[in-house]
Amino acid sequence: MKKESNTRAIFIWLSMAFTFLAVVTGNLFDRKSEFQIGSVVPTDFFAPFKFENTKLTEHNKQLAANSVDDIYMIDEQVLQNILSDTESLFNYTEEIIAMMQYPPLEIPDSVQKQLRINYIATNINYSQILQQKSHLSLVNSQYEMLLNIPPETLAQIEERILALFKQIYNNKGVSTEDLEKLDINSMILEFGISPVYQTLVNNIIDNQLVTNLVLDKDATEEARHIKRSSVPAVMVEEGEKIIGKGNKITEESYQLLIDSGIIGTNNIDNFVPYIGIFIMILILYVFVISFLRVTAFKSFLTPEGQNLLFVLYIMMLIVARLMLGLQFIQFPLAIGAMIIALLLNKEIACVFHFVILVVYSLMYKADMTTILYQFITGIMSVFIIVKMIERKDMIKVAGFLGIIYGSVYIAMVLLIDMPLTINLAYNMLIAVGIGVFSVILVGGSLPLWESAFHFVTRFQLLELTNPNQPILKRLLLEATGTYHHSLLVGNLAETAADEIGANALLARVGGYYHDIGKLTCGNYFKENQGSRNPHDSLDPRSSANIIISHVTTGVEIAAKYNLPECVKDMILQHHGCSVMQYFYIKAQNTGTENIKEEDFTYPGPRPQTKEAALVMLADIIEATTRSMQNKLGPDFTIEDLVRKMVKQQLDIGELSECNLFLSDIEKIIQSFTRTLNAMYHERIEYPEKKEKK
Repeated sequence: MKKESNTRAIFIWLSMAFTFLAVVTGNLFDRKSEFQIGSVVPTDFFAPFKFENTKLTEHNKQLAANSVDDIYMIDEQVLQNILSDTESLFNYTEEIIAMMQYPPLEIPDSVQKQLRINYIATNINYSQILQQKSHLSLVNSQYEMLLNIPPETLAQIEERILALFKQIYNNKGVSTEDLEKLDINSMILEFGISPVYQTLVNNIIDNQLVTNLVLDKDATEEARHIKRSSVPAVMVEEGEKIIGKGNKITEESYQLLIDSGIIGTNNIDNFVPYIGIFIMILILYVFVISFLRVTAFKSFLTPEGQNLLFVLYIMMLIVARLMLGLQFIQFPLAIGAMIIALLLNKEIACVFHFVILVVYSLMYKADMTTILYQFITGIMSVFIIVKMIERKDMIKVAGFLGIIYGSVYIAMVLLIDMPLTINLAYNMLIAVGIGVFSVILVGGSLPLWESAFHFVTRFQLLELTNPNQPILKRLLLEATGTYHHSLLVGNLAETAADEIGANALLARVGGYYHDIGKLTCGNYFKENQGSRNPHDSLDPRSSANIIISHVTTGVEIAAKYNLPECVKDMILQHHGCSVMQYFYIKAQNTGTENIKEEDFTYPGPRPQTKEAALVMLADIIEATTRSMQNKLGPDFTIEDLVRKMVKQQLDIGELSECNLFLSDIEKIIQSFTRTLNAMYHERIEYPEKKEKK
């Protein structure tokens, strides 16, 4: 068991390594073209799949963002600063006027220090003092005019200027353009300011007028982001021409060629993408292994089955890598899955095809059309190939599968709305040819797989049921009774196998060959004897040894005629470990000492499969029914006999090691009963014709 686990682990890691190597050397990171901007392309390039024109999309988004105007908000502090500066100007003016009218010691404290300094000077320039205190850019004469305005008039001018500022701003945004449109002179006249002071007032106002709008960066960026988001992506449709032959590559077309994968950049030339591929392959393997473990498929994965899966997987990877660059319709991806469907199980074949398809898609950098085509044709190939019952069905199945391949290709062409041309007709014929070729290759190579991995297919089993098989002809001529008994056992086992879902054909073959060991001593078995019974002159132990030997001798004959291992197993198991009661009891009745039950016991093992168990039951029940025909009647029917014999085998544990269920037992009993009733039904007794005297 440990050796099998180690082998399985080696297979898994080797197949993962092959998968990684096949993918990274495929088209996924392909750098086939090395064009530059300004290069002249030698051929037309078309989009292999639908993708976004990122450069044009970004250009459109930028245009949309630029169309959004800046968003401003009102700065309330602007008006407050203007009003404060205006009030300061007039306050300083009033203080200096007071200084001019009173001695320095009596002037207000706010300007007392400066005035004391200036008071000492010979010539005091009051307008200059005011200019130094003010934040406004007025000429000296205007400061002198302010100092000469009567206090009452000065207060009125201040009041009107403050009112005018409030009217201009009035809790609204004032832009530079709005300020340029203002008619200050008219507004001054409306406020009733004397013409003498209008120029002064105009200058005071004009010096302080500024916009109260500031840029709201957050709101502007949000609006532009919304505008960008509303711009739809510009898509390049599959099959659309990117650039024509003889044209120079522009910045836009260069980016399109990169986005489509036709040319590449050096950005991918690092280890990061390879780590991504390895992780993807690892996830794929974990999924498949977990899936097989939780399903019934694990029972099909014998060491031979695992070897077959590994060899086929590596073979398909190598073939796919060698065929890189061909059209997807030219690659027979389903061949491996078809072989598995015939040798193992169609469900395992579907899982195998899924894995191969994923790896193939990465290797070829396949588009959706390719993936759909290979998926549909692969699954249909698996379910169609299992309908090939005999080798003569190969041509019929090949033709049908070829039609399927061609039809799927045409359906995909119509789905993507490609123009119907003569080239498409040629491709359809290729698809048909690949379908036919796949079946012929699988059918023709099947004997090779059977021989190499010791698999038994229905074709081989059907050949073994042919009466012209040398071993069956020998059985007919040398042990006629055994031959007819074996035919009946085969029919019983086959019918019951159909009822419980076992391999009916294998059960039939097992029934045909289970007693071939009797060829060496046929006259020692009741069905081949005439009036003389050789056992009458033998002691019970010797008789038992002869009877038991037909099991081991049968295996030797099977090996000589190259019968499959599964048939050899049924020959060895068809008596299980049961005791030969007749000779054992006979030996006990002789009074001989040292009578051991082991000397009268078959070597076994007990049946390990459903088919072997059915052959055992059919063998016992057919022989018992034939020997008890005279005892059967309304009180003891064939069904009673069948139930009794099946229960007996259950009680002694002969069915304990096979995978039969309790629900199968009743189906087997009913099947055996129907078949035996048909074999041993009551026949009409014809009257004898009396001769006339």
